[in-house]
Amino acid sequence: MYVKVTSPLARFARYLSTKTCSLQAKTRPIEESANIIRHLQFTNQLPFEKGLLIQEKFVKAELELKELHSKIRRKLERLHQSADNTTTINEHEKKIIDRILAMKPNPIVMTFEFEPAYSGGKRIKKTITPEEIKKYESFVPLAQKENKKPKFVQVERGGQVTFHGPGQMVAYIVLDLKSFSDFPAKCLVSSIETATITTLKNTKTNGGTSLLNLQSETTENTGVWTLDHKKIASVGVHVRRSITSHGVAINVCSDLSYMNNFVMCGLPSSEATSIKEQLPDCNVGVQDISVSFVNEFAKTLGISTVERMQLSDLDVE
Repeated sequence: MYVKVTSPLARFARYLSTKTCSLQAKTRPIEESANIIRHLQFTNQLPFEKGLLIQEKFVKAELELKELHSKIRRKLERLHQSADNTTTINEHEKKIIDRILAMKPNPIVMTFEFEPAYSGGKRIKKTITPEEIKKYESFVPLAQKENKKPKFVQVERGGQVTFHGPGQMVAYIVLDLKSFSDFPAKCLVSSIETATITTLKNTKTNGGTSLLNLQSETTENTGVWTLDHKKIASVGVHVRRSITSHGVAINVCSDLSYMNNFVMCGLPSSEATSIKEQLPDCNVGVQDISVSFVNEFAKTLGISTVERMQLSDLDVE
C-alpha cells in the first residue's frame, strides 16, 4: 500500500486519509481469535525468498479457511431457503458446524533479518529491465563487503523497489482485517507507521536503563522519517479477501549504501538512514527492535496479549 504523490492535492489526500485513521480511537478485536497476537521471531538471517515462502504458507492457510467458512455459510443459506424446507441439520451437526465457523487463526507477525535482496513491487513489475536488475544484483556495499551478493525478487506488494538485508528488521503481518472494528487497509498502514514511531521512541537500550527516544514522523509519503527528513522505515502491504501480508522494514544498523546508491520506493530525492546512524552510541539490535515493534503494534490493535516464539528457521515443504 504505497501511495504515489503527484500533486499538492494528492499529498493532502494522503495526509488526510492517514490522519483520519490516526485520530480515530484505536481499533479493537471483534472476534475471539483476534485477542491474541502471535509473534514468530526468526533469529537467524534467512534468504529473502524463504521469508516470502513462510509468509505465503500462513496467508494460504488463512485464505483456505476463509473459503471453507464461505462454502459452509452458502450451504446453510441454501438449506434455509429450500422450498420444501424438509432438509434440516440435527443438534450434533449444528455443534460441529459452529465449531468449524469459530475456528480462526490468531493474527501473526513474523519478524526477520534477511540476506541482501532488492524486491520489486507491482508498480515496476512490467517496466524494470534486465539491465536494471543486473545493477542491483552486482552491487557491492561500502561497509558490509563480506555479505552475499544481493538478489532481485519480484513480490506482490504495492510500491516500487525496496532493499532488505542485514541490520534491518522486517515484519510481515498476516491478519484478517474483518476481525477488527472499522479497520480498512489504510488504517492498517497508519497502525504500522504509528507502531514504528513508538518503537523508535520506547525501545529499551543500554541494558534496559534508558529508552531510544529517537524522534520520527510520517509525511505525505508512506513510511516513517526522522526529523532530518531521512527515511528510516518502509511500509507496504498487500490484501487478499481482507487477509493481509507484507508490512514494514526498519533500518537498525543497515549498510545504507545498499539504499542510497539507488532510487528506493520511487522517491529519487529521499535518503535512507538507520537507528545506528541517528544514534551512534546506542547498542540496540535487530531482535530488540523486532520484540518492541510487535508489542507496540499489538497496542494499536487493542490487543493486550502477545505470544512469542523464537525460531531459527521453518520448514515450509
